[in-house]
Amino acid sequence: MRAGDWKRWYAAERAALGEPGLARLLDAAPTVAFPPHGALVFPHARLAACGTHVAAVAKAVVASGTSTVVALGVLHGGRAADAADVAAAKAGEPAAVERLRRCHGPGAPCDAGCWTEEFSLDNFKALLDLAARRAGKPSPQVIERYPVLVGATPGSLPGLEDLRIPGAVLVATTDPAHHGHGYGTPPAEIMDDAAPSTAGRVLSALARTFGHLARREYHAFLKQCEEQRSDFRDVGPAMRELIDTPCTSRILDLRLVDYSDVLETPRPTWVAAALAVFGNFPGQPASNPA
Repeated sequence: MRAGDWKRWYAAERAALGEPGLARLLDAAPTVAFPPHGALVFPHARLAACGTHVAAVAKAVVASGTSTVVALGVLHGGRAADAADVAAAKAGEPAAVERLRRCHGPGAPCDAGCWTEEFSLDNFKALLDLAARRAGKPSPQVIERYPVLVGATPGSLPGLEDLRIPGAVLVATTDPAHHGHGYGTPPAEIMDDAAPSTAGRVLSALARTFGHLARREYHAFLKQCEEQRSDFRDVGPAMRELIDTPCTSRILDLRLVDYSDVLETPRPTWVAAALAVFGNFPGQPASNPA
């Protein structure tokens, strides 16, 4: 499935839930808040399994009173028409890298629209609109950006500095691990998502990965993203570069979401969905255990 196929799949899921179902997610969502100069991170997996994570961040944005939210999304390969360019850029072809290495999105400098079939921020935007309406407030402006080919030098990414907007809050999305038969995990390494020990093992691994990111240890972070088949590899460094202070990371909740039915592959085939926060928490040192 390409990005456009997933976009339609998630739109159908939202339609099946309807506004009453989305409202129930908002009602059931935990209360979280933005730390000073920090960011909240939510998944873009199926709402039926982790929609309260997304809803928690949508409610936090509304509760913050901000009029603007910078939302960093994952670009899952761009449009079907961009496939050749994306493949060339991943292979290191200089002209393709020059075209694609930037922050893409509506209104971004030099934007070519490759994000128009992307889905990773759609659930968040729908829940944000509903959360604002239920609170009797105008929905904040969403500055959506999709960083691509960030690598270990996010400070040089074209368009990133434009996202330092006074008064805006920062959110980002990731599914930080993809695992099992449907994602090419070697059979000897596959972990059963139903096994009691798996969630704890995944949580520990992701905490280490997020700790590297919080400390701006980008090479170590990217290595672990590759091992975990994480789609945080571009969004994470871009988000961290926009946080101006030393920070730590906290994973507030983790769920392992089955995708074997959607991908028509055997179980285990699952995605990790995490609700997390990056920030400088009062009374805690700005470091994470490696």
